[in-house]
Amino acid sequence: MSILLERNTRHYYIFLFGLMGAFVLWTCFLSWFHGKETQDILFAREQTMVSSLMEQGVSPAALANAIKNSQSTGEGMALMQKIGHTDAAPVRFFPAIDQSVHLFARIAVGMVMILMVFLAGVTMRFLWKREKLYCEAEDIIARFSEGDFKKHLPQNENGSIYQLFAAVEELAVALRAQNEKEQQMKTFLKDTISDISHQLKTPLAALHMYTEIIAEEPDHRETVERFSGKTMQSLERMEQLVQTLLKVSRIDAGSIVFRKEKQSVSGLVADAIEDLSVRARMEGKQLLLKGDLQEEVVCDREWTREAIANLVKNALDHTDAGGVITVFWERSPAMFRLSVTDDGCGIDEEDMHHIFKRFYRSKRDSDRQGIGLGLSLAKSIVEGQGGILSVNSTPGEGAAFTIIFLTDM
Repeated sequence: MSILLERNTRHYYIFLFGLMGAFVLWTCFLSWFHGKETQDILFAREQTMVSSLMEQGVSPAALANAIKNSQSTGEGMALMQKIGHTDAAPVRFFPAIDQSVHLFARIAVGMVMILMVFLAGVTMRFLWKREKLYCEAEDIIARFSEGDFKKHLPQNENGSIYQLFAAVEELAVALRAQNEKEQQMKTFLKDTISDISHQLKTPLAALHMYTEIIAEEPDHRETVERFSGKTMQSLERMEQLVQTLLKVSRIDAGSIVFRKEKQSVSGLVADAIEDLSVRARMEGKQLLLKGDLQEEVVCDREWTREAIANLVKNALDHTDAGGVITVFWERSPAMFRLSVTDDGCGIDEEDMHHIFKRFYRSKRDSDRQGIGLGLSLAKSIVEGQGGILSVNSTPGEGAAFTIIFLTDM
């Protein structure tokens, strides 16, 4: 019985059974005592009768036969009835028996009262302890509902009530995790809105200025064309910001289901750098691909292409004209690894722990392209597929970003 697993309840039941045993023993003692008292009364009565009859001249042999006789006669019963000694006579007419009955009753009532008081006291203590436990649990659960999880429900014993406490504690842990997640989401939303506002402020201000310039010189074709182009660049930057934020948010919210299939690595990389190759040529930079052309990797093609493209774009942003960006891949028995390396300016030590944060930009990147979301998106994509994105860099010598996917054993 699970109810007996709890220590206090078990002790209470042990007490009840012990009390019942004591009551049975006491009843047996009272029965023996009553029998002994009755025996003494009968013996004293017989002694009195024998003494009286011997004084009246009745022979000892007749008295002995009378005592041993177990049968009654009609004459005897008539005589007993005549003198009023019948089974219908009140007990008070028999002083010795009446005294014995009263003594036995007082002893029995006293013992029952003692047992009842003892039972009531132990029961009250048991219920007091249980009420104290319930009040403590009620207070802790109320704190849980208010978001305070510093105290914990008692779980140091066995029993149904403690099993219930354990279940409530598990629920509280889940509630706490949910509460922390909601707080993180609120903080994230607040920071995201702040970052978006900051990022949109510059292109919006530029759009406002460009519109005013065009409005002031509508007949000046060169000015209109020039600032119309700048307006398009600002709009494209805003669109890129919104689209990238949507992608990052969808991944973080878990609404993206990565469809992992075998892909040709060379085809995947070529697809990722297709548009960036034009930019590299225009900026006088080299894009090199190195790796087994027959190599394959299991991943989501579209999202992995996006991650590689962001890494290559980041390398282009931080490499001067004449620089070389290399995309290299290889497989070992334990993993597949793809690296994007450049010989650009590298990453300062103080920036190494922040480069994957959203909207983070180094102090020296103020004059470079980008909005600080590419690396964050790449990391979310890779880790969302169970991979790892790491970085190594030496300031002034370039940087190397490495995507690792473990091989299924």
